[in-house]
Amino acid sequence: MTTSRAYSPTHITGFFMIFPNGSTGAGISLEEGMTTKVSVKQSTKTRIEIKINGEKTSAVTSGKVVQKYLQIAGKNHEVAVQHSTRVPIGFGLGASGAGALSLSIALNEALKTGLAKNEVLEISKQAEIEAGTGLGDVVAEQFPGLLVGLPPFPSTRGETIPSKKKFVVCGFFGPIKTKSVITNPVFKESINNAGEYCMGKILGKKTAERFTWLSRFFTLSSGLATREVLRVMEKIPGTAQSMLGNTAFTLTDKPREVKEQLAKYCGNILVTKIASKGAHLL
Repeated sequence: MTTSRAYSPTHITGFFMIFPNGSTGAGISLEEGMTTKVSVKQSTKTRIEIKINGEKTSAVTSGKVVQKYLQIAGKNHEVAVQHSTRVPIGFGLGASGAGALSLSIALNEALKTGLAKNEVLEISKQAEIEAGTGLGDVVAEQFPGLLVGLPPFPSTRGETIPSKKKFVVCGFFGPIKTKSVITNPVFKESINNAGEYCMGKILGKKTAERFTWLSRFFTLSSGLATREVLRVMEKIPGTAQSMLGNTAFTLTDKPREVKEQLAKYCGNILVTKIASKGAHLL
């Protein structure tokens, strides 16, 4: 039995554009991320078990990552995957991407497949696209901090935007199925129209203040805003919607104050630092 562990930050997307094989956008990698432990043993028959916080789950994206590695390994294995996180899944914080990327890193080590960093990333990215759970979170989750995707698009690299504010406060209202949005042609058009404007503006002036303003603009212009998030945006300056989730977020240097304000509208709140490290082996 061989075991390996890896970590990936989760990620908030403020605004984005959709491309046939990926995306570009700007967002924040969060220190409160996903830790994944894998145990592998060569066997006569392939068996895969995936758990999130100790509970068995189908976890389609993670299952696709495992299958891709077993094809590369060319042998049957028993594979046990244990994902651990405090971040709710389906709320627009890139948890499925963080699970896929940390799993890909851990499996590359455990199975001794010897893949290069870009190949490890590509496996997790394709698994997300095939499962319909994301388009580019894993690209951002390689890196820490506040990040904007760089051309050519879809982005494979990004640039860090300096921010004096080191905390993010999130208020969770409910899950949204990513696949139902990114495969909808009406949503896709409105997302790309708003996203193109936002990307042009942020690449012209890369500041945290502009990111915050454009995230609010995108929330309002993309057609994705929820009633709950709009209410918070009216009351709390600097808040926007995390894409794609019914989740309000704000970048702040006063996390306790923002948490108290958000608690008036939401019972499920997460306070986290901006990630100082990207995805890596533990």
